[in-house]
Parts: sequence; C-alpha cells; structure tokens
Amino acid sequence: MDTPTKTLTFETRLDLIHEQDAALCQYAELWNQVKFRWFANLQKPKAQQLNRTQFMHEMGMPFSYRVFQGVRQSIKGLIQSYQTNRNNRLVTLDVKIKQLEKTLNKLEKRCDHVAEKGCPQQAKQLRNRLRQKEVKLRRWQQKQAALVAEKQENKTPICFGGRKLLKERQALETGSAIEGWKQRWHEARHREFLLVGSHDESWGCQNAQLSPSEQEDAYQLKLLVPHQLRATFGTTINIDHLQFKHGKAAIAQAVWQNQVKKLDKSIKGQPLSFRFKRDKKGWRLLVSVEVAGPTAQAEWIGDDQGVIGVDVNPDHLAVVELDRNGNPLQHRTFDLRLHYKNDTQRAAIIGDAVRDLMDFAAQQSKAVVIEKLDFQQKKRQYQKQDHPQYARMLNAFAYGKIKDLIETQSIKRGIRLYHVNPAYTSLLGRMKYRDRHGFSDHHAAALVIGRRHYGFKEKPPKQLIGINAKGTVKTEHPPVRMALGDYQYYNKLQRWYQPLEKSLDFLSGWRHFRRVNRVSYSVEARLDGRPGMSPDLIQESTPLLSVHPAL
Repeated sequence: MDTPTKTLTFETRLDLIHEQDAALCQYAELWNQVKFRWFANLQKPKAQQLNRTQFMHEMGMPFSYRVFQGVRQSIKGLIQSYQTNRNNRLVTLDVKIKQLEKTLNKLEKRCDHVAEKGCPQQAKQLRNRLRQKEVKLRRWQQKQAALVAEKQENKTPICFGGRKLLKERQALETGSAIEGWKQRWHEARHREFLLVGSHDESWGCQNAQLSPSEQEDAYQLKLLVPHQLRATFGTTINIDHLQFKHGKAAIAQAVWQNQVKKLDKSIKGQPLSFRFKRDKKGWRLLVSVEVAGPTAQAEWIGDDQGVIGVDVNPDHLAVVELDRNGNPLQHRTFDLRLHYKNDTQRAAIIGDAVRDLMDFAAQQSKAVVIEKLDFQQKKRQYQKQDHPQYARMLNAFAYGKIKDLIETQSIKRGIRLYHVNPAYTSLLGRMKYRDRHGFSDHHAAALVIGRRHYGFKEKPPKQLIGINAKGTVKTEHPPVRMALGDYQYYNKLQRWYQPLEKSLDFLSGWRHFRRVNRVSYSVEARLDGRPGMSPDLIQESTPLLSVHPAL
C-alpha cells in the first residue's frame, strides 16, 4: 500500500532590516502586477488567451518559469476557491428557497382560513407577514439567478484588495482622505507573493533556498532577487535566524533530504514552497512541505483488528468502535460546540476533538473510517432541519476543516484512514441499529460506515413493528428488493420509510422490540413524555404487544 502524503504549511515571523523590507515590498509589487495581468488574460475567451511566452513578451517583464508558476498557481487557487464558494451559496439558496416556498403555502392557507372565520385583525397581520416573506423570496431568487448566469458564462469576479475596502472609496470626499485610502488600497493589493518549488531543484526551490544555520533549530533563507530589482538590491537577499514554532520535525526532514540530495543525485528531493505575506506587524513567511507517514508498512495501524467508524455532524463527532466482524464494541461522542465562536476558537475546538478521536484510535490500535463526502453534500443533508438554533449551528459547520484535520492527524500518527460511500448510512442505521444497540441516529450511521468498509451489506428486517400515539401496534413489511441494485433499493426503501416514521414511534426491528417488551419499564421510559402518550395508553398497549404474532 502506498504511503499517503499531506501538504502542510508552517509560518514564522521575519525580523528584517529596512533594506530587506523595501526589497520584499518591491518584489511583491512586481509579482502582483504579473498576477493581475495574468488574471485579466484568463477572463478573455479561450481563443484570445495568450500563452506564457506571448504574455511575457506583451508585458515586457521577463520572469523565470518558476516565478511564473507561483503566479499561475495563486490565480488557480483563487478561481477554484471562488467557484467552490459560489457552488456552496447556490446549495444554500436552493434549500432556503424551497423551505420558504413551503412556508408561504402554509401562510396562504392560514390566511384563507382566518379570513373565513371572520378575524380581520389577525388576517391583516398574516398578510403583512406573507408580503415580507414574498419580498425575501424574490430577493433570494434574484441572487440565485445571478449566480447561475455567472456560472453559465464562466465569469469569476474577483476583487484584488477586497470589496469592503473598495466600497469605502465612495464615502470619501476630502483629498487627504482619498490619498490615505489610495495608500491602504495599494498595500492591500501588493502584500504577498508566492514562490513554488520542485523536488529536482537545489534546496527544494530555485528562487528561495532554505538551509541549516549555525544556530540550533534555526535556518537561513537565500532569496533570489528579480532582474528588475538587482541594480538596487543586489542578486540575493539573505535572511538569517529563522525559527519555526510548529512543524520543526517536518521542516528539518525536508531540509535534510534536500541537503543529502546535493551529495547523492539518486535521492529525490523535497519540494518547498514559500509564501511571503505582509500585515500590520511586518512580514510573515509560510513554508509548505509534504509530510508522509511511516515508510514501513508494519508501522501503520490498519484494519486487521477492526475499525473506528466516524459520522461527522455539525455539533459533534459520533464514533463507534467495531471488531473485524462488524460488531459494535463501544461508542463515543466528541463535542464540537462551534456556534458563537470566532475562527481561531473554532480551529482550536476542532483540533481538540480530532486529537481526542485519534488518541482513541491509537489506544484501540484500529484504523479510522469516514464518509467520502464533500461539503456541499453534507450541508445539503443537514439544511433540511428547519429550526433557528440548528441554522446557527449549521452556519458554523466546518466539515472541510474537520475532514482535513482527520487526514492530517492520520498521516502524522501512522493510522490508516479509509473513505466509504455515505449513501443511506443514516437511513440504514436508524432502521436497523438505533434502538437495537441503544444508539442515537448518528452513532447508528457511524456503525453502518464502519461495516461498509468491510463490505457488509445492510438488509432491513423482514418486518418492522411500531407503536403509535394511541398505543396501537402496527406491522409494516419493507418493499421487495426484486432485481434492483443496492442503492436503487435503498432509495425505494427511503421513500417507503420516511412517511412511516412520521406516523409511528418506531423502536426498531421486531427482535429488539420483543426483548424490550419483556422489561416493561424500558417501553415506558421510551414512550413516556411523548405528545399524546399517557401511562394508561402504555399499559393498554402492553397486552397488544404480547399477543402479536410476530412476537
């Protein structure tokens, strides 16, 4: 099995003299000029776009291929990020519009009903509320139409420097305020540059070479100056005494590997990419390096003894430990209280939860299994919940961050990470394992995720038994599988099960129902307190359960 790798980024603060700071500012200005022009070139129709040689000839600024690669990768990342965010907004708007249309239908029926009853004041309030929601619906539909048209035309309207700062210009009137804004606008547009590396280049990068320093755990950086600036700042800029608070082992391994490569050409070097960013305190250096797990296969924790199934949710991680035969051993919950938190706090909370999860996996010596799912699918799955508190929790949901941290920690710790198809895991877990093992819906889904890794097929019980609010027992038979494939059948099963679940308070398959029936207080604990239930109805339902032919 191949050793997985992950690109991680570590940062440090640069302590520069005035000449070095000025050189980096001029470097960033030249680099961003190329970046803006290249982005404008990509917005043209494909037939009119220039290649790299034509583009450089038109600009009259000869940059090396490696420097231009940094420009190209930076633009590519911006475009991909914008397109991903646009798709996420379309998913969010689609769900919101559908929910609002349902609400409008209910309000219209309620208005008609109140008008028929002869309550003019209440009808007036409902009509005002209805008009407000209609305005909101039209506004969302206009946003959706604009985003769809933008996507069809393949436009990427990116504002370098930020739209917020650009809008500030409209409120300025005096000349001094405009001059101050121009300075801030220029700094916002020219505050970073990227230099990408390659494994076949000296020290992992041709334009910025990171090598060991005489001081322990410190490095020196040799930055190659562009031709346009060499008359002023010389050929290179040497920055000494670089120390990294995090990622010391990964950076030391990469630098050592590049150092050995200079002596032995057969050894593959480690590519290093450098991003220089300027903020209020000065310049920061971000170094990206590939991190790999253990090289020996025996050092990895695999799925020989079982796995840890994980279901990622907006407010917690539902975790179930399974043995090799797919039987649950224990379950855990790692909370993710992300709402009302800023980005730094969310990152810390997610990091702690993922660390606890990986500690649990390492303690049990078992691999981890998660869903092979992207953010749009996961968010669409949970946006069907129509509740303000759930909406706030979903707004803070950082599924991509959680998934990325799990992948990173699995590589660092040498724990195998597997991905499975998430289709209908919640449905099957709710139908088969939720009440049989006393799990929540999410832990039952985590159990199905872990079992799916081993290829176990989930078949629903031959018949389901539920009890409604009146204490009446009802038996339902799932649809026949016929010649349908697994996911076609699960889709058909879902259409059958969802309306049934709303009408009955299901406990589970009939085997577990029979076991619960032997202990009357278990049935009472599960049914007591539900709307329409009373102890009398529970007592009346018990004889019905005992005489049912399926029991």
